[in-house]
Amino acid sequence: MPIIQAETLKGTVAEILTAAGARADYAGIVAEHLVNANLAGHDSHGVIRTPYYVRSIEKGDLQPSAKPEIVEETASMAQICGHWTFGQVIARQATELAIDKARAQGVGLASMYHVGHTGRLGTYAEMGAEAGLASMIWDGCLGGPRSIVVPLNGRGRKIGANPIAMGFPSEAHGAVILDFATSISAAGKVMVAVDKGEQLPGDWIVDADWRPTSDPTQLAKGGALRPMGLPYVGHKGYALAMMVGFFTLMASLRSDMQPPLEDRWGTLILMIDIARFGPLAAFKGQVDTLIDFVKTDPLEGEVLYPGEIEARTRRERLAHGIDLPEATWREITTCAEGLGVAPPPQIPPP
Repeated sequence: MPIIQAETLKGTVAEILTAAGARADYAGIVAEHLVNANLAGHDSHGVIRTPYYVRSIEKGDLQPSAKPEIVEETASMAQICGHWTFGQVIARQATELAIDKARAQGVGLASMYHVGHTGRLGTYAEMGAEAGLASMIWDGCLGGPRSIVVPLNGRGRKIGANPIAMGFPSEAHGAVILDFATSISAAGKVMVAVDKGEQLPGDWIVDADWRPTSDPTQLAKGGALRPMGLPYVGHKGYALAMMVGFFTLMASLRSDMQPPLEDRWGTLILMIDIARFGPLAAFKGQVDTLIDFVKTDPLEGEVLYPGEIEARTRRERLAHGIDLPEATWREITTCAEGLGVAPPPQIPPP
């Protein structure tokens, strides 16, 4: 597989998005977000998305230079209309706003609607942890064209992948981050499996006839993701997805008091100032102690804390480069050449 140095890849993606019509500062934010997702090992939310964003701009679904608008604000909350620009741009603004309000008020909540793909939620939880805050983030929809999950015991794409993220700071272990879809898999991981020519590990999806399958190509042929927890506890993933959808419905409610289905995608970002409960340093130290306690006495292999794999993968890929599936590389190269952008050089194999 092609191996690309992170900074080089970031520059190329920014050039591609700028050539497609994005504001230069927006292109830089999105490129940094995508490459950071690859660095964390979440290729599903990384540069594989670049051609999709370019196509969305070309179709007019994504407004690459639109200015976000704060439509409601109090001392502890804010609601942002993104006017259909990049989700990463608005989410970064919303996270910074929530952090500022949490520091001032103890808690800060920012919501956003009318935005493009938000990207990896863990990024925003990491921002909170770096600021010494705890966080919870909900993102998704119920109904509309972005829904890609079949309900438990149902048919049809009725629910979004509706991910949840949470984050806490620690002293020795860095950011402790939970970030997962409420479906068995994020749609992007199915995209990665297609690009790699691999089958899914299990029956993560259903085909167009709503039959379980491990063939990743069936998702683009009218299939759907399945709720997390199947076959035994799928009701838990399904119920989580529904509740996330109701939380995010609040974020998009101002778009119309009876919003059409396509408008019901939203994101809520909650930040909590840990120092309001006691010394932050003491909390971080106790998080480290609890992590060390949990990691002792493994039955087999190693006990990992949430976010540990991402931290290790980031160190590895920063040192040795990001390896991309051949199909992903071809799509990015084709996209770049179509916009007059030179593809990034590969790192020679060792």
